[in-house]
Amino acid sequence: MPEVKLIGDVGLFGAAILQTSNPEQRHAALVFKDRSKKQLSLLHLAWHYTLRCDQFKTPYRSVPSQHFDDEELELFAEHASRLYDENTAGIPYGMEYTGASVFNGDLEFIDSPGAGLTCATFILGFFNSLGFDILNLSSWQGRDDDTQWQSNIYAALAPDLAAERKEAQKSLIGAAYRFRPEEVVGSFGAFESTPIEFTEAVKLGVKLLDEMRTK
Repeated sequence: MPEVKLIGDVGLFGAAILQTSNPEQRHAALVFKDRSKKQLSLLHLAWHYTLRCDQFKTPYRSVPSQHFDDEELELFAEHASRLYDENTAGIPYGMEYTGASVFNGDLEFIDSPGAGLTCATFILGFFNSLGFDILNLSSWQGRDDDTQWQSNIYAALAPDLAAERKEAQKSLIGAAYRFRPEEVVGSFGAFESTPIEFTEAVKLGVKLLDEMRTK
């Protein structure tokens, strides 16, 4: 894959990333132009049943698409607006993403005790609902610190969970793959048509973090 610059201005639709107060944690979002608003909006899964559509602002860094045309980007922006409208009750937070459809034909999240998304897999599920698989999930690998991250997330999430959902999420610790926000957002920026392999996604994630630090 040729070298690409990831961070840039977004006109109609793109992705965005935020460095949180935790040096090891980023937050991913979609950024789009809603026809009813003059400024860009951020669509993101902020936490358990907390799907938000906020005004785009710094310190988020925007990442445009390198390869989708304006007609496609306009379609994506309308899709984002509609998806938000159809999920006003929110989307559960959860640690497992398998690539199966997470939204039904009406763009409502398909909920169940084990279902849920992170800020990063929300983006993967969004594109899956449009017919695009950004990542090659079959190439994905676990990493040494995934289990610790999952344990921390579970500890924060557990008080908000019913018993059945709590047990389902606990069973994913050390078993589910983690999809990091910088790798998903970086892969979106470079995506052409073929799902991006794990090793390339990791490189794109590192590149995006480097750009965030130097820009």
